[in-house]
Amino acid sequence: MRHPYMLDFPIEEYAARKDKLVRGLNKHGLDGVILTTKENTRYFTGFQSIVWDSKVSTPAFLAVNKNGDWLMVGSHSSVGTMSVTSCMEEDELFFYDRSRRDPGVPATYHDAVTTAVRRLIPSGGKVGMETGIGFRVHMTYPNLKALLDFLGDADIEACDAASLLWEIRSVKSFRELDIMRRVCSINCALYEKAFSSVVPHVTTERDVYNVMGMEAFRLGCDTILDMGIRAGIDRDPHSNCPSSNRVIGGGHPREVLMIDGGPMYKGYYSDIIRTAVVGKPSPVQLDHHAIAVEACYTGLEKIKPGVSVGEVTAAVDEYLDQKGMRDYNRTYHWIGHGIGLDIHEYPCLELGGWILEPGMCFAVEPCICDEYGMFGIEQNIIVTEKGYELMTPFRHDLFTIGW
Repeated sequence: MRHPYMLDFPIEEYAARKDKLVRGLNKHGLDGVILTTKENTRYFTGFQSIVWDSKVSTPAFLAVNKNGDWLMVGSHSSVGTMSVTSCMEEDELFFYDRSRRDPGVPATYHDAVTTAVRRLIPSGGKVGMETGIGFRVHMTYPNLKALLDFLGDADIEACDAASLLWEIRSVKSFRELDIMRRVCSINCALYEKAFSSVVPHVTTERDVYNVMGMEAFRLGCDTILDMGIRAGIDRDPHSNCPSSNRVIGGGHPREVLMIDGGPMYKGYYSDIIRTAVVGKPSPVQLDHHAIAVEACYTGLEKIKPGVSVGEVTAAVDEYLDQKGMRDYNRTYHWIGHGIGLDIHEYPCLELGGWILEPGMCFAVEPCICDEYGMFGIEQNIIVTEKGYELMTPFRHDLFTIGW
């Protein structure tokens, strides 16, 4: 492995990740794995490219076999980027060239991909792909179909590798955790800036997003999500809706403002929720927010190694049932998700049997919604040897704006 100047982590980090992958391939009875997504190729090699949002090209195709041999495929124009951002050796970078300047180089993406697979995966073998939960193969349909047809003709069985990949990626290294702590600290600063920027009857939801975006870039973030910023009862049903030009505080008295999301820093995300009221909150609003906060901490108190995600989720559901919030529980049977290189990662905090391990990172976000508004917080945590570490200790009371 090499250490070019744009690599995210030391070589030791990638060597450990690759070793986990090879051991996992042998454990799962796979002869190799094919990776095409931005997050997985970056995780295992460090590769970055500005064209991942392209619907035309696949910036990288990474094939790894159970012996630890690997090849990354890209276009002739992308080889320089692969070289400067990834840990792979130059002879492990494989490209195609439509200009056919070199007769020994494949002329098409498909030719390069099939050549790489032939070199690494034996006929009659099994190869894992990102076809399971939490992944979407980053290939155009014609290229994907051609690849699957090739695998069939070569007597190579395509299998789902999602469980293997999440086994590896769900447990963060100490280097990853340092970055997670930093992005969460930045996110807390963004929320403080956001709520302090609101001028009732003047500031729009989009204005708040713009303030958070400017602060995120000032603090060194890579990017920021299209945040969920919603103000008013009429906006409460619009879950995961982007911010609008609606003026905050212009709809009705005691309007609730909820902000949800966060920035990316060095490839890793934070995702939190905080809630405010424009004007003086009513006793019911204060009570319902307190219940939502306690629901979050009821879940956090259950988190420790060896506990299933289902146990954590059931504890929150039971608490909200006891408080008479069953009909208003917006996160029934699903109270959060993993976080890392993806804003939503597996395992999720839902009814199920996935067991918690030290190093896993979660966003815990039970929420209730009724005629008084939407209430809740979202906390980012690390599972530790004895419980959890809170990465987002920013205040979680019901903010008040303009009162």
